[in-house]
Amino acid sequence: MKITIPPALMSAWAIKLHLQRAIVALCGLLLTLIIFTLVVGRYVFNTSFLGIEEAAIFIAMWFYFIGGAIGAQQRGHISASVVDMFVRNETAQCAVSVATGVISVVVAAWMTVWAWEFAAWSLQMGMRSMELGVSMGWIHMSVPVGLGLMTFYLSVELVENVATLARRLRG
Repeated sequence: MKITIPPALMSAWAIKLHLQRAIVALCGLLLTLIIFTLVVGRYVFNTSFLGIEEAAIFIAMWFYFIGGAIGAQQRGHISASVVDMFVRNETAQCAVSVATGVISVVVAAWMTVWAWEFAAWSLQMGMRSMELGVSMGWIHMSVPVGLGLMTFYLSVELVENVATLARRLRG
């Protein structure tokens, strides 16, 4: 049985991916400019710019977590599966993939909830950065956003693995 996905859903998926890639590209560009500015300031003008290191850390947070979500979407995340070396049966390998997928989704979802609670607490407390005075809640929000996207992509992968296992078991 072939599953057909509505065009509106496919469009939303594509827009989300383009937005994620744009955020990662913008963050990468900004980080490059900040590092260039740091090097020129330090070694050419023998000075430092107030808050620039702090800005780099904030941008890097969004860069890393949205980039991690893109890695999960592209299934480029690190896997340390040695089961494939020992289990030659493809149905058993699919079952192991489903089991690891369940564990991955549960852990990622739990971490997303925890990160969301931390970011909400940070916003509620009104925490601000030392040099720039930026609300730390918006910086901390990169963690649940990135982890939430990773959880979503891992869930999609899990559903695909379950479907593959079901097809194999049916024969």
